[in-house]
Amino acid sequence: MVDIQFKYGANNVPRMSDAEIERHAMLYIQDYKPELLKVPQPLDVEDFAEGYLKLGFHYTNLSHTGFIWGRMVFNNTLIIVYEPVLNKADEEPVDANTIVIDNRLLDEDREVNFRSTVMHECGHSVYHPEYFCIDYSEVSRKSDVDVSHLPYTHCKQGDILGEWGGRKRKLTSEHDWLEHQAKYFSAATLMPQKAMKALCKNKGLQAYCFENHPEFENDALVAVVANTFRVSHASARIRVKQLKLGLISPNESPVSYYVSGQHIFPLDIQYSI
Repeated sequence: MVDIQFKYGANNVPRMSDAEIERHAMLYIQDYKPELLKVPQPLDVEDFAEGYLKLGFHYTNLSHTGFIWGRMVFNNTLIIVYEPVLNKADEEPVDANTIVIDNRLLDEDREVNFRSTVMHECGHSVYHPEYFCIDYSEVSRKSDVDVSHLPYTHCKQGDILGEWGGRKRKLTSEHDWLEHQAKYFSAATLMPQKAMKALCKNKGLQAYCFENHPEFENDALVAVVANTFRVSHASARIRVKQLKLGLISPNESPVSYYVSGQHIFPLDIQYSI
């Protein structure tokens, strides 16, 4: 596995630009399966997590309403879960270096959410062991050691989806930065920059978007990206904008999903690479 380097700020929060995360993601994918950078296709997220990063998986009910999608567990510990039979909170033991996924994401129609959550937690595993790992021998031995967090993440839908309704989260707290770094790593590995450029600049795809969906060209592009990499339309839309790969559409409709940022996708796309 590749060895990446980055700097830390206060409280072991990594200090990295988005460009650095982009480069790290490329190095990981190049080392794991280099053809993913050349041929646009879905990443096998479970094999990447288990086979490459050597992480385990644990499935449970993380909350009563399903608002928590995943956790990355860094120490052997007990995590808080929801016990549906007893209708109350409970605890379950989980080993260190384990991705915990909420059972609701195992539904067939939640595949894209499952994939994003797995790679989001992979991002935490890559960047945040120094922040989340707790040396309990030090804590018990030194009375002045203050543990301000648990040894696992608390990733909600908003942390994993990121931008919502066209709005971007302001990065002010440690939590904001940790979740942004994991979210960006997820996008950059699920939709690698080189593969994204190969797809979005494909002449046949561009012709299809302009000829078959006038005024909704970028919506069509987003749909093909989502279908190709098996991600949500929202994630595909954000990634296309991140990489400035949107098509030049001076007459694009203001009700376009790509333009408005609303979480409603208007097109039925019949196109594949």
